[in-house]
Amino acid sequence: MQKALCAIFERRNKPGSIRVDNGEPFGSPSNDTPPPLSLWLIAHDVDVIWNKPRCPQMNGVAEHLQGTSSRWAEIHACASHETLQRRLDEEAFIQRQVFPVSRLGNKTRLETFPDLEKSDRDWNPSAFCPKRVHDFLAKKVFTRKVSSTGQITHFGQKISGFPKFKGQFVQIKLNASALEWVICHDYKIVKKSSAAEQLTEERLLNLSVYQ
Repeated sequence: MQKALCAIFERRNKPGSIRVDNGEPFGSPSNDTPPPLSLWLIAHDVDVIWNKPRCPQMNGVAEHLQGTSSRWAEIHACASHETLQRRLDEEAFIQRQVFPVSRLGNKTRLETFPDLEKSDRDWNPSAFCPKRVHDFLAKKVFTRKVSSTGQITHFGQKISGFPKFKGQFVQIKLNASALEWVICHDYKIVKKSSAAEQLTEERLLNLSVYQ
């Protein structure tokens, strides 16, 4: 998916934002931590907008378009992934550049919205900026339950030292300037843990933040 996004951005430049659902690889319905691919997008200055769980109507146009694409491409008759992709590409071309739309004065979608073919936001892989991720995470508050062994798990890292809070919940915020997790209980700081090794440029680039 990362390679596919790079190919799209190289051809069309990058968007200002991407709206996604809560399924992988952009969402994580069982966890409140943003998936690595979403953090990668944020570092590239692409905002990620997550729909609420089980609310496809929040992205109704795209959901409806998927149904239309499925019918036009006759996906049930495609014998292979290659055939399916070719059929989808063909129907996408027709839908955007051939099919006249009555509500648009019988113009095609591309004729009416030529700027949508390519964004004016240049795609530059070297403009990758981990600080965007740090600032994004610093606005969030994560809640974790302390295990029976006095540990919590956060961003793939086990953090110990909470024997007094077994079975209770603690809150975690990122101090972006110091790159450390600040862990609180009842609004009091009980521990700080470094996030420097987790949120490096290399880990954000290769999608290994949680490993």
